[in-house]
Amino acid sequence: YFQKMLEIFSSPPMYTNYVQLPATGDPVAAKIRKKTKFWPYFKNAVGAIDGSHIHAAPPAYLHPNYRNHK
Repeated sequence: YFQKMLEIFSSPPMYTNYVQLPATGDPVAAKIRKKTKFWPYFKNAVGAIDGSHIHAAPPAYLHPNYRNHK
């Protein structure tokens, strides 16, 4: 399943229409840069999905694994 999703998200048209890599000079948000709680995990990150909701319809027994995070 993971391999299939990786293939879908990294292939056209999904990747070419929805993925936008940050520019080299894009600043890191102060909320992340100034908090030692966040910075170690994000300091080498290229980017992240922000403000996105991806609809998923997993089987009922897997619902706890797919809870929504905002």
